Amino acid sequence: MKIFLNEYDQETLEKAESLFFNGNGSIGLRGNLEEAYYEQFATNRETYMNGFYETKDIHYPEKMFGFTPTGETMISVIDGQTTLITIGGEPFSIERGEVSQSVRYLDMEKGLTVRELLWSSPKGLKTKIKISRLASFIHKNLFSMKIDFDRLNHNEPIELTTQLNFYPIRTIDKNDPRMSHDFQTIQIGKIDLAERTCRFRTKQSHLTAELKWSITGKLEQTIEAERITVYSTLEGNSYQKNLSYKFRTENHSGIEKSFDELAALQEDYLKEFWRTAKVEIDSQEKLEESVNYSTFALLQSLGTDGKSSIAAKGLSGSGYEGHVFWDAEMYVFPVFLHLKPKLAKALLEFRYHTLGKAKENRELYGYRTGALYPWRTISGTESSPFFEGGSAQHHINADIAYAFISYYRYTDDLSFMIDCGFEVMVETARIFAEIGYIKNHQFHIDKITGPDEYTVLVNDNYYTNKLVAYQFEWIARLREIIQKSDPNAWQELAKKLYLEEEEISDFQIFAEIMALPYEKELGIIAQDRDFLNKSKWPYSPEETHYPLLLNYHPLTIYRYQIAKQADAVLALMLFQDQLDQETIRKSVAYYDHVTTHDSSLSYSIFSTVYSRLGSTKKGYQYLLENARTDLDNSHKNTKDGIHTASMGGTFMALVYGFCNLQIINDKLVLDPNLPKEIRSICFVTQFKGQSYRIFVDHHVYEITPL
Repeated sequence: MKIFLNEYDQETLEKAESLFFNGNGSIGLRGNLEEAYYEQFATNRETYMNGFYETKDIHYPEKMFGFTPTGETMISVIDGQTTLITIGGEPFSIERGEVSQSVRYLDMEKGLTVRELLWSSPKGLKTKIKISRLASFIHKNLFSMKIDFDRLNHNEPIELTTQLNFYPIRTIDKNDPRMSHDFQTIQIGKIDLAERTCRFRTKQSHLTAELKWSITGKLEQTIEAERITVYSTLEGNSYQKNLSYKFRTENHSGIEKSFDELAALQEDYLKEFWRTAKVEIDSQEKLEESVNYSTFALLQSLGTDGKSSIAAKGLSGSGYEGHVFWDAEMYVFPVFLHLKPKLAKALLEFRYHTLGKAKENRELYGYRTGALYPWRTISGTESSPFFEGGSAQHHINADIAYAFISYYRYTDDLSFMIDCGFEVMVETARIFAEIGYIKNHQFHIDKITGPDEYTVLVNDNYYTNKLVAYQFEWIARLREIIQKSDPNAWQELAKKLYLEEEEISDFQIFAEIMALPYEKELGIIAQDRDFLNKSKWPYSPEETHYPLLLNYHPLTIYRYQIAKQADAVLALMLFQDQLDQETIRKSVAYYDHVTTHDSSLSYSIFSTVYSRLGSTKKGYQYLLENARTDLDNSHKNTKDGIHTASMGGTFMALVYGFCNLQIINDKLVLDPNLPKEIRSICFVTQFKGQSYRIFVDHHVYEITPL
């Protein structure tokens, strides 16, 4: 499984920086050209560590009580990709001499990015150059690069210069609010050239880390204002450098290993991973490539230490400042829940690890009980300065609870629910119990924002209310399961959480009488109590400028029936068994008409619902819109980083949509609808400790234990 990006045009070079990033969940290095920065294309020449961030004061023209005081930003650490090559005194460059036989690819089975080319220097020296790179899945502190040279018509010396750059080269679009416009950098500490180490830290967040390097050849090292420079002359035909980033780890493991040793370990790891993670699709489009690239990119970005998660751009770019959103639980988590439940569990462990900060976060809003998870975060504190469309999205509490419930339903891991999950579910539920109220025998939740960021501070958002009711129900259900399975554990939990029977009874009552807006005349669920009372968007699609958030004042957007992304339709996807087909059919058609799909989280959800209904033409159309988002750069912003939610959504649309894989009566069930363009889908899912092969085509579908 390989992805090729061979061209040197601007768009290809820019998107390759994101698509060809080297990551392992702990570190991520963008896929920059090794030799230098070229001015003819935008570049972000950066290296990241998952969970390494700087804080900043958020400045408001008019700050009110409870506004988020500080934010967190993932910043680039020391970047050591730059490798200047001089052959016979001539600097290698794609702008000098002639480049031919050039290929550049990602090998997903070996976990390498490779660049091969033949360079003819201005003086006619011909040299084959092969650059191989990896971020080790075994030694998660380690990045390794190997450069092989083949002198074709000369025997000239080859000199290499590695730059360990303290401060990144970065191109920022000042007009894009999704990008951080602040430029924050690390603070350089002790440099020990003899030990080949450099310590660095952040000024405000007080994080510390260390870079250690191992480079072949006889070295000369110098310290400059903005970098450490390491010179060497090639001995033999190969050059190697290992860069080890020590952060939350005790040592620089694997740094003395050869590239070939590291590559062998990498291939063994991925051979086992792909054995059950590969999705096979027989289709007209490159869907198999899309979904497997997505899985690999997510794997490269997924924090697995319980102290980090996965950002909206993974470890491929600094878009959205490296923040973790609800995407982690609702779009990425399902991929690993099916393929590798232990990795999915790590995402939940991060939320449990940051539960204390979520309890502190609730105090920003004056809430008395429970925990409110931040809308966007790195360490667990809120970083959203825009509460209407950000931290008001309290549904993130229910999203996280939903992920814990899904994990239990797929794994039967009751001990994890006792140790972590039940506590998170109760503490997050307490927020909704506090802010909700009963009126006319219905439980209402007012003045929150649902998934649709073009409709803010609403009353009774259908998606949120439905998910909260589900959370309330499952708290009561899990209480019974834990009580029956381990009475002592239940007593300890109840004591720890100060949980009385009356509170659980209230949760059950709230679930039963939850307000779920419905428009009888149209026969559809209502996105919220007021959405359908607003006027339709006054401009035609041809007159409208997209995305709306970059072209219209928020108040203009908020006044109309216009949605950025799936909201009510997301509820249709999650709870298909609780709504009749006609309501689902009418609802998805209605909301499709008023949704701009300005968010990469949208198309996959609509695709899933349409395909379940048998509207496979529409479902397939939307799947294609989603599946190639980054590979085809369809949003023209892949250079800022991959879209992890879109990638997870591709998997979801295939598994939950066209295959329609469900749990019914505690068993896996298929009810597929394939479009004619997809001839078959085959993958392996994990369910209650057992591996199952799922196969679907236009004639048969089967679930087979392995």
